Amino acid sequence: MVHVAELKPGEVEHVDRRLPLNRLCQHHEESSTYLIAWDGEEPVGHAHIAWAGTRLGLPEIQDVFVLPEERRRGIATQLADAAEQAVRARGWSSVSLSVSEEGNAEARLLYERLGYRDAGIDPVRVSGVISLRGRSFEVDDTLLYLVKLL
Repeated sequence: MVHVAELKPGEVEHVDRRLPLNRLCQHHEESSTYLIAWDGEEPVGHAHIAWAGTRLGLPEIQDVFVLPEERRRGIATQLADAAEQAVRARGWSSVSLSVSEEGNAEARLLYERLGYRDAGIDPVRVSGVISLRGRSFEVDDTLLYLVKLL
């Protein structure tokens, strides 16, 4: 049975060996939260919540990831639900996220099924080189922003 919990400092090394914690360098307790989906003792997915500095000025769910062999088990839904609960617990009535305009139709369908709707802003193009945890990546993507009333 999978359960979701906040990442604890003592778990980082174990989780990082199995999951791509791409936003770990941005993770600070006061400004973000990493949620980990655990299947027993093994991490199988994660979601990052940015509490400030987001495009819409709302808490933003980011970096949702589930191991390929664990997909289609409802883990992404559990992560989204846990993130929404965390946002609600901090007194917010809305949450946002972004999804690739192309190439990620399954994720967009999931979020729409979970009640996320177009945020009413133009898609945002992201291109160039970004750095995640000291590694450089070339990106060329267009992000659609979605929002959900809690």
